[in-house]
Amino acid sequence: MISEELALSKISDEEFGQIGELMRELRNIKKDALFVPVARLQLLYLDNQIEQLKDSAPETANKIRKFARGVAYNIAAFTWPGWGDTGPISPEAQKLGFSAARVGLEYSKAADDITSNILWINGAHALSAKNYKLAIEHFEGAHEMSDTEIDKLMQGGWIALTHLLEDPTDQTEKEFESAFNMLNSADHEYAEFFASQLTTAREIFTAEPTDT
Repeated sequence: MISEELALSKISDEEFGQIGELMRELRNIKKDALFVPVARLQLLYLDNQIEQLKDSAPETANKIRKFARGVAYNIAAFTWPGWGDTGPISPEAQKLGFSAARVGLEYSKAADDITSNILWINGAHALSAKNYKLAIEHFEGAHEMSDTEIDKLMQGGWIALTHLLEDPTDQTEKEFESAFNMLNSADHEYAEFFASQLTTAREIFTAEPTDT
């Protein structure tokens, strides 16, 4: 029977490791467009492992969920248009990224280990989709669970940016400038970099659409 052929057998641990190595190589040579489909293959493999182990080995399943969350985050991050250095990202790719962000959050909930990062990427995709209410919900959740001052300032900046994009008034502009300045002047080696991400995202999400 064809189902018994070696070519159709379960992916081995060695092969899974090779997929991870391929992903690293694709990033090294800046083949971002190829990174996402390979990452999705990795995610599908991990999801299958979780399904098989969730009842018989729940602790192992939770470890895999946490790893799979990272893979889902990478897919979401590589398909978010707000970075400014990824080139054009199609609407279809953005939908895939938003879906991956939601999947990562579901893994976090199932493992009882929700992180500020997975909440942030969900907020980021909601922001680019102009679902401002959902974006605020995720950014505020990330802010509440932030355990460092720089992370709190960063999430506060994204909350302020969301308010500004949703309702650009003098008041929301002042709130954004205040949040930006607090982050930009924070005593942290990456403070200015994190602040620059806010201004880049603002420029991207307020840019006039161009004809192609």
